[in-house]
Amino acid sequence: MNEFDKLKEKLKEKGFKLTTQRRVILDVIMENKDKHLSSEEIYDLVKRKYPEIGLATVYRTLQLFEELGLVYKLNFDEGRNRYELYQEDAHQHHHLI
Repeated sequence: MNEFDKLKEKLKEKGFKLTTQRRVILDVIMENKDKHLSSEEIYDLVKRKYPEIGLATVYRTLQLFEELGLVYKLNFDEGRNRYELYQEDAHQHHHLI
């Protein structure tokens, strides 16, 4: 099972569907998994693929993904949160401030 399928299965196990909006947001996070994107950066990237999406939908989806353990929310004391994809197989790394 690939990484995307694992994340999709995790959503399903918790009773959530993989809507188009959630899929596009998840795609953007996975495509940028080596970066720590802010919600605004995620929104800008998602908007290119799915122009109809609203910022509130991105915020709600990121909150859901965090609650389900799909992403980590990071705070680097810059006034905004950043998000990182949770990867079971990845090594733990530290964020120096």
